[in-house]
Amino acid sequence: MRPSELAQVLRAANPWWSRHHRVTWVSDDPELAQRERHEWVPATRAGRDALAEIGTAPRAGVATVLVGPRGVGKTTAAKDLVLRVLSDLAVDPRAILWVPVEPGPEQPERDPLEPADLDNALRRPTRVGAPACDGPRLVVLDEASVSEDWIDVVAGGAPNAQLLVTASIAGAVVEDLPARYPGQMSVRYLRPSTLAELLVARPGSDPEAARKAFIQHGGYPRALAEHRDLGRVSHEFVELLEEGLFKDIGVFALHPVQLDEVITAMCTTAGRFIEPAPLAAALGMSTAEVAYLLERMADAGIIDPRRGLVDPLLHQLPALHDPAARPPTEQHVAAFTF
Repeated sequence: MRPSELAQVLRAANPWWSRHHRVTWVSDDPELAQRERHEWVPATRAGRDALAEIGTAPRAGVATVLVGPRGVGKTTAAKDLVLRVLSDLAVDPRAILWVPVEPGPEQPERDPLEPADLDNALRRPTRVGAPACDGPRLVVLDEASVSEDWIDVVAGGAPNAQLLVTASIAGAVVEDLPARYPGQMSVRYLRPSTLAELLVARPGSDPEAARKAFIQHGGYPRALAEHRDLGRVSHEFVELLEEGLFKDIGVFALHPVQLDEVITAMCTTAGRFIEPAPLAAALGMSTAEVAYLLERMADAGIIDPRRGLVDPLLHQLPALHDPAARPPTEQHVAAFTF
């Protein structure tokens, strides 16, 4: 991407640079506005706890990687942090740089940012449209894992900046970062809530009723809040979750099957464990292709290879996507619920 094109992307992503939008951006921001409509407070608290080490004064030379599956609230937690940092009147808003690595709904036609784009934003921010500022910056790379070799860019550091990186795809390499860069790099995790965590969050609730509700909506923060407020999980969240999961596992790079087909096949062929051979037969794929698919799903936090899909809502996705599809039985979802 040319520097002028990247500058246009960054201007749109950093409304607090403009005096006109410095106050109003919060109400216009889609993630924060959605949280305002349907907030699951324990998830907000978890996001703040995960990023508590990041103060309002950026510290150059350190980085935090926030890892979690799609839909778990990483971007919302990062936006919440920006809101907290900007609430300190001593902070220059020009020192906050939000880099949307993945295209959003406002620019769906653009490609994800390349490693060279991330490198420019980290090490030559004014060249790509960021305003000059005094002191260190706080740079947020949102959904960095959609860009190839993002770890190498992040590991290279950024002069005069503190980094916050959100990533949906993670594996052993991400887990090793703190050991490779002691004192410079930390990794924090956000995951869907378990049934045990939900019972703790709502003391006094009927355990059996809570279990049945959990099997319906799972532990994703937005799904929890929407189910509580609306009695259902919205179609918008189902589409958002499906789209993000599909991007992360890259099904089309393997074989022309849809995400709901993969989930349905997994639910109908898995016993207590996921077995690649029957899954491959159901999908018309080779065992090697299925092995790669399962590896991608595990790295994306969608499955635990020993236990299946990590959240009950994922079992429900095919039926929520297509009302004509048969929903899974309560017994099936309960058998694979953590």
